[in-house]
Amino acid sequence: MAPPFSDTRWDTFGLLKEAYLALDQRFAEVTERIVPVDRSVVDLLVRLARSPQQRARPTDLARGLSMVPSHITRCLEEAERRGLIERCAHPSDGRSTLIVLALAGEELLSQLEGPLADARDRFIHGLLGERDVAELERLTRTLRNHAQGEAGRSPDGT
Repeated sequence: MAPPFSDTRWDTFGLLKEAYLALDQRFAEVTERIVPVDRSVVDLLVRLARSPQQRARPTDLARGLSMVPSHITRCLEEAERRGLIERCAHPSDGRSTLIVLALAGEELLSQLEGPLADARDRFIHGLLGERDVAELERLTRTLRNHAQGEAGRSPDGT
């Protein structure tokens, strides 16, 4: 009998995970040199900044960041305590709240954007080149969309 996880197809999963974790660590190091803010809060702010009108529902942020409810709640509370976000009523659904990027959040992201862009270029775009980046985006988008479409299903696909 073969040892557990000896199937070489696990290499693909392992490499994806290791690459993500290594890149995430490099970006966290850049962030920590500039501002003492938890990287989950920075991820939240970036996601919010890239959302239409710089606003989103907490559930959409949680889904987009793959955060469980307790984690997104902690991140939102920390960001709100620091004045980086604001909560407001949803204009068309009074039962729902929208999270809005506050001026302090925009200022923090402005501080981070240049150094993070340098890291992005050093570790991704400058390393791979335009064609490889386009292929990487296509492949990772396919994987993400499929995995998100499978969310909530049992391991056997039902």
